[in-house]
Amino acid sequence: MKSEQKLLKARYWRIVVALVLTITLCASLQPIFSRAASEIPLNVPQGFRVETITSNLELPTTFAFAPDGRIFIAEKAGRVKIWKDGVLYARPLIDLRDEVNSFVDRGLIGMALDPNFAQNGWLYLMYAWDAPGEARDADEPRRSRLVRYTVEGDVVKPNSAYVLLDDHWNYTQNHSVGTLKFDKQGWLWVSLGEGALSAMPDKLALTALDINTLQGKVLRIDPRTGAGVPGNPFYDPRFPKRARSRVWSYGYRNPFRFALHPQTQLPYVGDVGWNTYEMLMIATKGSNFGWPCVEGSMDRPEFQNAPECRDVNVQTTTPKELSYPHAGNNASVTAGDFNIGDNFPAEMQGNFFWGDYSTQIINRTVLDEKGRFKQTIPFGKRMGEPVDIQFGPDGALWYLSIYSGGLRRIVYEDGPLAPLATVTEAITPTRPIAAIVAPFDGDTFLAGQTVQLRGEISNASQAEWRITRYDGRRATPITTTVGLSASFIMPGGLGNDGFIEAILTATDNKGRLAAAKINVYPFPDDGYIRSWWLNGGYPYLTLDDDALPGGEANYIPRPGDRTAWAIRSPSHNVNLLRYITPARKTMAYAFVWIESPADRKGLLGMNSDDGLAAWLNGKEIWRNKVSRYMPDDLRDIDLPPIELKKGYNALLLKIDTNDGDWQFKARVLNPDGSIMRDVAAKLVAPPGR
Repeated sequence: MKSEQKLLKARYWRIVVALVLTITLCASLQPIFSRAASEIPLNVPQGFRVETITSNLELPTTFAFAPDGRIFIAEKAGRVKIWKDGVLYARPLIDLRDEVNSFVDRGLIGMALDPNFAQNGWLYLMYAWDAPGEARDADEPRRSRLVRYTVEGDVVKPNSAYVLLDDHWNYTQNHSVGTLKFDKQGWLWVSLGEGALSAMPDKLALTALDINTLQGKVLRIDPRTGAGVPGNPFYDPRFPKRARSRVWSYGYRNPFRFALHPQTQLPYVGDVGWNTYEMLMIATKGSNFGWPCVEGSMDRPEFQNAPECRDVNVQTTTPKELSYPHAGNNASVTAGDFNIGDNFPAEMQGNFFWGDYSTQIINRTVLDEKGRFKQTIPFGKRMGEPVDIQFGPDGALWYLSIYSGGLRRIVYEDGPLAPLATVTEAITPTRPIAAIVAPFDGDTFLAGQTVQLRGEISNASQAEWRITRYDGRRATPITTTVGLSASFIMPGGLGNDGFIEAILTATDNKGRLAAAKINVYPFPDDGYIRSWWLNGGYPYLTLDDDALPGGEANYIPRPGDRTAWAIRSPSHNVNLLRYITPARKTMAYAFVWIESPADRKGLLGMNSDDGLAAWLNGKEIWRNKVSRYMPDDLRDIDLPPIELKKGYNALLLKIDTNDGDWQFKARVLNPDGSIMRDVAAKLVAPPGR
């Protein structure tokens, strides 16, 4: 864009005003947003109920139903979490926080699964991108990225990213990326904001009218290549990847969410308005909705003198299906989904359900035989802040409430729910499967201790263990053993950065190979525990809240427990910011087994920069909420007395934060304060439990 440099120079003073308005708005809404999901009164028609599926999410933005019954949930900062069978997995499917720019409106906003996901595992994510070397989450121009990843099991396959689009620019903090949807032909539809500032008339908004840019557009592209689709209104076969070849419709401000009509496959778009109107429109081929020259049913006087608006007005642009006024209040439309199932009452069959993030409502619109808006009827009030609304495979209406962190569904009590899973037959593995049962990745062992290794394989005829010692970059083979079981003696002399690598390989009769790997570590010289089970984060909860099923005194995770995520810290300070994006107030749990060779007394050496509570073998032994500086040295501040029993001892810590750093550390000490060097930290479930 030729005027890009001039626009960027003029941009900086406008940022100051925008930030002031944004901070003021957030401050006025914070008391509402910080309320727990259970405290929000929900109002739906008689015969319906609202179920909270999970509230342990951090600014969730969008979700997708996998054919095997899992639900993938994207968080604004860049993680995708998994929910299945009543459990929110602590370990994310993918963590992109190091490359997602989540400043103000930006973040991980769009997600879709390939129509053939059960076979190819393709996952599509769209976000504002912090490229290598760029400041993280900075208020600077950033490109958007649409990337395809391959999912294997419950994680994304390493190095599987394929970039489909990276030429949409976020010049300001507002109106970034939007929605991803597949149509019945397998084409991928994409919505993109115009990237202008909200606080004032911004000339950047005029790019929404230029079909040679991607700002303020709805696109239709090939999900294999990112190119435009023949049949698009401005498609140029010579340049299929140019902006105009991808554009389907234009003249949008912030087409945050849209749905595809089940018959016509046309996008029904919710375009977030400026100061006066919110808009819902049917995006026919080549349609122009006129922003910024037009907002809703009025011409914008701030832009009518611009050359781009000379012939662009309410009379010359595509009419909106519905424009509703702000009436002096905040408003922000969220397009939803079509009810094509039979779970809801018959009069709601075929209705289009949509909401408003600011007014916290969900409506339903009756359509005529041509798919046009006929009548809009209120459906739900005080619903939280809906940012994604979809009908699930079960026939219920699911939605995400971003600030209360909730995935919820609305169920009609007289309508039977269908299963979430749509794939009933397991896919036959094409490769042998190898898994390590014990020990667990991250376990620590004492020098001279025997480490027993045990594996499992299927569809394989041969298994082999390779055990290697690593000291820095130096690798020394320890042993190679054929079979599912192996053992070795934990060597002495390993530094805190040293470890033992154990690899189990399996080969079938066709020569195909699979492998599984773990690292185990020596007991560290400083005594600090570096490996923990982490039970995710709990936004808006503090040290006084018990968020664990069955209660904190009874909590014991085991390998395979999806609510816990095995982590290992590179230092004696465990920095929770590496794993959890905190809200203003967030709490987390860390758990580990302490193996002791005898009954004895000691001290628990701990420190955190905020609140800290501890349980040993189900008994609370410490609770202290003090905001303080946490020194990066080996001093412990909290030293409650403990009694270890012979064998395994369950240690649970709870840590909360109020902004700033979010760290903790812990180690087991003798009564005189010296390190108890004959104990070991373990993540495995102890024998007999």
